[in-house]
Amino acid sequence: MGKRYIIIFSAIALLAVAQISVKAADAQSAVYIELYYGTQRFVYRDEYIEPSNHIVAEEIFERKINAPYEEKMEFVARKLRGGADYKNALITCFPLLEETVNKAVNVLSKEPTDSEIKFDPSARPMFTVSREKSGTTVLVDRLYMNIYFALMNAPSVKVGIPVEHPKPAVTANDNIALTSLRAKYSTDLSSSTSARKHNISLALSKINGYVLQSGATFSFNDTVGKRTAKNGFKEAKIIKGGKYVPGLGGGVCQVSTTLYNAALLSDLQITAVVGHSLQSSYELPSFDAMVNSGSSDLKIFNQGKRPVFIKAYSDESRAYVEIYGSKLPYSIKRKSEVTYTGNTPEYEEVVDEKSEYFEEGTASGSRKVISYSHPEVRSNGYLLYYDRYGRLLETKLIRKDVYNSVRGVIAIAP
Repeated sequence: MGKRYIIIFSAIALLAVAQISVKAADAQSAVYIELYYGTQRFVYRDEYIEPSNHIVAEEIFERKINAPYEEKMEFVARKLRGGADYKNALITCFPLLEETVNKAVNVLSKEPTDSEIKFDPSARPMFTVSREKSGTTVLVDRLYMNIYFALMNAPSVKVGIPVEHPKPAVTANDNIALTSLRAKYSTDLSSSTSARKHNISLALSKINGYVLQSGATFSFNDTVGKRTAKNGFKEAKIIKGGKYVPGLGGGVCQVSTTLYNAALLSDLQITAVVGHSLQSSYELPSFDAMVNSGSSDLKIFNQGKRPVFIKAYSDESRAYVEIYGSKLPYSIKRKSEVTYTGNTPEYEEVVDEKSEYFEEGTASGSRKVISYSHPEVRSNGYLLYYDRYGRLLETKLIRKDVYNSVRGVIAIAP
C-alpha cells in the first residue's frame, strides 16, 4: 500500500510540474478565437485551469486542457479520427469554448416574425398590414468545424459565424391577398318600422369586424347574443307558430339571411341553416335563414387555409354584409326555383272594434288590408359556379324548402 501512495503522489507532483511549465509557456502560443458576425464580436481566450484536487488534475491532464496549442490540436485531430464530431472534439480540450459559442447563439438567434393583418371596418383603410421579418439561426455544427480548420493554421484566429435566415410563414403579400372583396350582399329594409331597423342595426354591429379564422365556425346566436331587452333589442314583428306576432328582436332574421347569402357567395361552408315557415318578403325562396335564441342557429365554417373578414352595416334602406379574404378562382351565383305554388287562402275579415287600424271618424264599413294572403310555396335553392370566362362549371342543389300558406287579414271599420 505504501508503494501505491508513493506512485500516486509522484504522479500528482509530475502533473503539477507540467501544469506550471504550461502556465509559464510563451504567451504567443495561447489560443485566441474571435467569433464575429456583422458588428458583433465574441472572444475566447485559452485560460489555465487550476485543478481543485488530484482527480480533476488527472482529467485535465488526460484531456490536454492545459497543454500547449500543438498538443491540443493533435489531440483534437485524434478525437476526430475516432469518430467524434467537431464540437465534442474541440470542447474536450477547450471546455470554455462552448460558453463563448453559446453566448453568440443566444445573442444572434432570432425567430422569424410573421406579417400581421389588423382589421377595423370603421377605419380607412380597413386593413393594416405589417412587414414580415426573417429570423437568424446560427449554424452551430458548421461554426465548430470552421473554428477547427482555422486553428489548424494558427493559435490566434478570427472566424465568421455562419448563419441562415429562416423565412416567416406569413408575408405582407400573403396578408395583402386577404383584402379582396369576396362577396357583398344586401337586403331591403326600407319598409321596416323604426324598432325593426334598430334591431337590424344592432345585430349587424355584433358581427361587424368579425374575423373567421381558418378551420373555425361562426355561430350567429353566440355572436349576436340573446334577443332580450337587456341586450338592447326592441319589440317588432316575428314569425311564431306560422303567424306574424310581436316579439323581441324582430328583424334579426334579416341580418342572418343577409349574412347567409354573403357567405354562400364567398364560398364559405354552411353547417347549419333553417328556413322560415313562411316565405320571406325580403328574400327569394330557399335563400332565407331563420334564427332564434333557442333552437335555430346559422353556422358558417371557414374551410379555407386563411381567415376571412366580415363587415356588416346598414343605412335607412338596406342591410349590407361584405366578406373579405383571398380571391376566389371562380364566381358564384344563386338560383331560386319554385317547384310548386298552392292556392291563395281567402282573407280573414275582422271588425276593428278597438280602433287599432282606423282613425276616429272613418266611414263605417271601410276596409284595410292588414296582412296579405300567401299560398304554400315549395322551392329549391342552387349555387352556380362560373370560371373567369363566364363558363358554367357546376350547378349544386343546396336546399329544398316548403313555405306554409298564410291567411291574410282585412280590417273593417265599425
